[in-house]
Amino acid sequence: MNKTQIQKFARIALPTVLAVVITVVLLKEIELKKIPETIRNIPISAILIGFGCYCLLVLAKSLRFRTLLGLDSSVYQIYPILALHTFWGNFLPMRTGDISYLYLMQRRQKVDATHGIASLMVASIIDLVLLIGLMVVSASLLLPKLSSKFTWSVLFLSPILVGIGLVSAILFVCIKPNLCNTIFTKCTHPILRLDNKTLTWVVNKLHLILNQITAFRLDFHFLKVWLYSLLCLIIRFGFQCYLVSEMGIEIPLSEVLFALAFTNGFNLLPIQTVGNFGTTEFPFALFLTYFGTSKQDAITTGFSLHLLILLYCLPLGIYGFIHKPKEE
Repeated sequence: MNKTQIQKFARIALPTVLAVVITVVLLKEIELKKIPETIRNIPISAILIGFGCYCLLVLAKSLRFRTLLGLDSSVYQIYPILALHTFWGNFLPMRTGDISYLYLMQRRQKVDATHGIASLMVASIIDLVLLIGLMVVSASLLLPKLSSKFTWSVLFLSPILVGIGLVSAILFVCIKPNLCNTIFTKCTHPILRLDNKTLTWVVNKLHLILNQITAFRLDFHFLKVWLYSLLCLIIRFGFQCYLVSEMGIEIPLSEVLFALAFTNGFNLLPIQTVGNFGTTEFPFALFLTYFGTSKQDAITTGFSLHLLILLYCLPLGIYGFIHKPKEE
């Protein structure tokens, strides 16, 4: 087995092993029968409402990326791509599901890979800014419980400074695109002087991505991207909180919201395991138990919610796979 094969094997094996280890450790803390019991406690109508909201979430994502990419295609042509991207994003480790978005956009919508990467980067930054705002708001609702363990700088100052930094970076890129390109050129000039083909290729690709990002302007078009991103945030957290409230486990929704916000922020990093098992439940249960929820209820709620979301993305993934343009 050569070095490349070992690296490919490690990228699959390590997240899989990690998923199994974390999942087993968490499941040992509860009675396994509690998970199906908790899911059965949810009314069928609530499960269907949750699925409807999940479909709306994918629709909002489709509208956002259609706007980001400036596509003329109907949103119903973009929807299958985001449905399949969402499916792979929930199952593949370390954010490798994003590759499906780049491939499908290039194959079905003729979107250049650099343009696709730029859109993912912009969307991720916007999501992080909105998520930080949600974390600050939810933390303020739970201040009496959080203040004994966390300082104001951790709860508010640090997240706000990060948020301001990200927004400032967005403003700078939109207002001073030429300066951004000049700075990039000056910084990468020593690398290009090495005359290394691989490094030169990487620098040129990064420059192309930067050109795509600096093409954005502070106009109504960009405002629509933010509004669609906000809509995605509201739908995502809204239906998840709703499903938890229907499980019959007494957990204050403010605590659920904070735990969900922290978990989503945690999973923006490329650290997901296969199926996101463990890396989703662990931070979620950690904060709920900190607030006083029993381990049994916290872990059971985390796994039940996760399994429902995986169940939701399956039909959407199948739809995205079979719904192909005629030219394919």
